[in-house]
Amino acid sequence: MRGVAASIGDGHTFVAAPPRPKFPVEFCWFGDDLTVVRAAAAHRRLIGARLLSIGDQPVALLQSQLNWLIPQGENAGYVLARSVELMREPEVLAALGIEPAFRFIDAAGTELVELLEPGKEPLLTAAHAPLSMQRMDEPFWFSRVAEQDAVYVQFRSYDGLEANAARLFDALSQQPARRLIVDLRQNAGGNFFAGRQWMLVPIELMGLVAGQLFVLVGRGTFSASMVNAIDFRRETEAILVGEPIGARPYGYQENGWFALSGSGLRISAAIRLYRFGPKDADSFHPDHQIDTSHADFVAGRDPVLDWALGA
Repeated sequence: MRGVAASIGDGHTFVAAPPRPKFPVEFCWFGDDLTVVRAAAAHRRLIGARLLSIGDQPVALLQSQLNWLIPQGENAGYVLARSVELMREPEVLAALGIEPAFRFIDAAGTELVELLEPGKEPLLTAAHAPLSMQRMDEPFWFSRVAEQDAVYVQFRSYDGLEANAARLFDALSQQPARRLIVDLRQNAGGNFFAGRQWMLVPIELMGLVAGQLFVLVGRGTFSASMVNAIDFRRETEAILVGEPIGARPYGYQENGWFALSGSGLRISAAIRLYRFGPKDADSFHPDHQIDTSHADFVAGRDPVLDWALGA
């Protein structure tokens, strides 16, 4: 059923998988390196290790096997972002006939094989994780970076945005900063009208000029956050930094939910065509593209944020 829904092609049409325990590691592609970026406490030593294979499937081959479950009408960044989520689902590996034996290689070149069990333990980041990977369970937070007279905003979710944005702008009114950095790289969407009302308009009223406002984007920027990133680029002096956004600006969005009467499975069908860019555009590209490498992650560097702080 998930494959049938994915064949339609857009990221807003899918079968919602029932909530079940997942494997206690989280991955990210850095170029050709599939890296563990978070893990449960019992597996924390795996953070920074590269995944080589699961069962008898090298990760490159596994990636291609997962494509039938991923809508192909978005773009390559979207496929990368979705594939690492699917690798954490025991049911997906079972459907492919793959044993959950995860083979890693760590920074010292030592190979490790772990038979991971799904669980609900919270995932931890590296002790030296950059600012953008801290407080991962919070939907919205901000921090002052005193050395650069900057305020960094991690805008991960639209939940509670009105109150969260009010706290941000109250803090900025009491203590202005020379530059404002809004990070949308981990924002999978919500209500873009709320983003316009509670974030875009107040920032417009601040009158920030070129070099004072930065919006960080990437493959995880999707749906409403893609729209708001485009809003910032068109309506303010914002400089967009990071990877190409993980969605097409011209395409179907909005979740039209219904349930199958027999199984109770919840289905989302995209219901509205939006035109936020040219029809043939594969993505909305940042003004300054920066790719993060495996070495950057292991060293605790965030080159995208570093560039925005030092530009």
